[in-house]
Amino acid sequence: MLSVNLLAGATTGLTIELMRSLSEFAVATRRHDEAWVAVYRCVAYPMATVIIVGYLWPVIAHFRRGAPSPAPEMVQRRVVNGPVVLAAACFIPWVLSTLFFPAMTVARVGSWAPELASQQVLSPLVNGFLAATTGYLVVDWIFRVQVVPHVFPAGHLGTVPGAQPIGVQTRLAAFLLAVAFVPLFTFLGLVQAAAARLEGGMSAPVVLAQLAHASRTTFVVYVLLGVGLTVLLGRTLTRPLAAVVAALRRVEGGDLSVGVPVQSGDEVGVLEDGVNSMVRALRDREHIFQAFGRVVDPAIRDHLLAGAVARQGERRRVTVLFCDLRGFTSIAERTPPEEVVETLNAFFGEMTAWVRTCGGFVDKFIGDAMLVVFGLFERDGAGPTVPGGGAGLRCALGMRERLAALNGRRAAAGLPPLAIAVAVHAGDVVAGTIGADDRHDYTVIGDTVNVAARLQQLCKERDHDLVVSAAVHAAGGADGVTCTVRFRDSVTLRGRTEPVEVLGVS
Repeated sequence: MLSVNLLAGATTGLTIELMRSLSEFAVATRRHDEAWVAVYRCVAYPMATVIIVGYLWPVIAHFRRGAPSPAPEMVQRRVVNGPVVLAAACFIPWVLSTLFFPAMTVARVGSWAPELASQQVLSPLVNGFLAATTGYLVVDWIFRVQVVPHVFPAGHLGTVPGAQPIGVQTRLAAFLLAVAFVPLFTFLGLVQAAAARLEGGMSAPVVLAQLAHASRTTFVVYVLLGVGLTVLLGRTLTRPLAAVVAALRRVEGGDLSVGVPVQSGDEVGVLEDGVNSMVRALRDREHIFQAFGRVVDPAIRDHLLAGAVARQGERRRVTVLFCDLRGFTSIAERTPPEEVVETLNAFFGEMTAWVRTCGGFVDKFIGDAMLVVFGLFERDGAGPTVPGGGAGLRCALGMRERLAALNGRRAAAGLPPLAIAVAVHAGDVVAGTIGADDRHDYTVIGDTVNVAARLQQLCKERDHDLVVSAAVHAAGGADGVTCTVRFRDSVTLRGRTEPVEVLGVS
C-alpha cells in the first residue's frame, strides 16, 4: 500500500504540472502546496499505517499462533474485508487532501478559485482512486494466495457474519474506471490545459510541444498501469474459473476426488464452494449407491431408485430358482462360526456372480439358501410365455460347474466339499415392497415361489441335485439350452391339490 501511494504521489505531481493553470495565483498556490505536501504525508501515511496494522493485528496474531483451525470469527471477517479496508485506508487521505489544501488556500489568501480544481481536487482524486484500486487488487491477490487458504481451508468465505466481500461486478466497474475513464479524463484535462494556455497568450508551437510530451508520458504511464491491473484482475478471475472447469471435467470423467481451492467470497468463491459441495454430494451419493447395491441386488437398487415400484405390488410372470447347500447344517456344527461365515460368503459370491451373468438377480439369502428371480423386469413379463425360463435353466446347470471349481479350491485347502440342491419353476408372482412403513423389502411372493421351494426339497427326496418344472424345461429348449433328463414325474406337492410335472436334469 505504501508503494502504490508513493507511485500515485509521483504521478499526481506529474499530472498537476501538465494540467495546472499558469496564472500567478495558481503558480503561487502550487509553490505553497508543495511546501506542505511533505508535512501532510508525514501525518497521513503513519495514520493510515496505524489503521491498517490495527485492523490486521488479529490476523497477524492468528498466524503467529500457527493459524489453528478453525479461525476465530473476527479473524475470518477481517480477512474477507481486509482488501477493501486497506484500499479505503489508502483512499481516505487522498480525499482529505482535497479538503485540506483548498482550506489552506482560503486561510492564506481569503478565497479560492476554480482554476485550482485540477491541482488541488481533480488530480489528487484521480490518482488516489488509482492508488486505491491498484492497492486493492494487489492485496486481494496476496490474500487469496497466502492468507485465505490458511484461514478458510474448507472455503465458505461468503457465510462469515458481517463480511462484505466485493463482487465481480463492482471489481470490474472499478477496473473499468481505472483503465478507461481515468486515462480519458486525464487526456481531456491535458487538452483543456493546452487550450487555456493558448488563450493565456502562449505560442502555439510551445503549447503543442508541451501537449505532445505530456501525451506521450501519460500514455506510457497508463498503458503500464492498465497492463498491470489487467494481469492482477485476470489472476483473480481466470485462474479460479480455469480450476473450476478442470475440476468439472474430471468429475465428468468419473473422478470424485477433486476439490477446488476457495479463495474469495464473491461470486467466483460461491461457484467454487458450489463445485466442492456438488463433488461431496456426488461422493456421498456414490457411497450410498454402492452400499445400497451391496445390501440389495443392483438390479433391484436401480429399479427402486428409478421410482418404478408400485406400493400395492404388481403381478408378473417370472422364473424362480431356489439353491440350497445340502448337508450344510452338519458342516456348521463342527466348524467354527468364522469359518462358516467365510464358507457361505465364498459360496454365495461364486453363485451370485454367475446369476448376474445369466441375467437374474438374487432376491434374498435365507440361511444357506438363495432365492433367485429371472425375467422380472422384462417388458413382456405377463402372459403365456415363460420369461427368464431359458436363463434360469442355464443358470442352474452352470451352478454345478461353479460348485465344482469351488470344491476344487476347498479340497486344496483341506476343506470338505459342498453339495447343492437346485429347483427352478416359472409362473405368476406379485412383486413389490413388503414390510412396515419404516422398514420393507422388495421381493416376490406367491404360489410360484412356494412351488419352487417345495421342488428344492424334492431334490433331497429323489437324491438329485437339480429339479425343474416342465414349463421351465420347455422354455430352456426353446432358448437352445440342452440338458439330459434323468427322470420325469408328476408329483403332488405338500399344500397343493393339483400335481406338478417335474424333471430331474443334468
